[in-house]
Amino acid sequence: MLKKLIFPQEIEVWYILPAIRKKISLKLTENLAQKDVAEIMGVTPAAISQYKKQKRAKEEIFDKEMEKELEVSVKNILKDNNNLGDEIIRLNNLMKKKGIVCKIYKNICALKKSKACCYCNKK
Repeated sequence: MLKKLIFPQEIEVWYILPAIRKKISLKLTENLAQKDVAEIMGVTPAAISQYKKQKRAKEEIFDKEMEKELEVSVKNILKDNNNLGDEIIRLNNLMKKKGIVCKIYKNICALKKSKACCYCNKK
């Protein structure tokens, strides 16, 4: 069990955002060359390759509803790749609303029923 305090923002940076970037990049590679996706995402082609080979962002945190939202985001990014930042923020906010940050936090910290999540304060 983890004893140090982990802030919700750390969960977002370590788990949520990498998962979002991975999902977006993999969906974009269905329509674009890996090199082009890397350029849009602001990463190297090697990073895209690592997403494909499950070497980065290994945790699966997207449910069916989030997969549908991902499709919307990818369509918006394909229309205009300047939408990337807005779509990542939108997906991140949806994940927070769905309680995914809390689920990850509880899993990492192995919270006892008596201890509340530092994000939502729910036990």
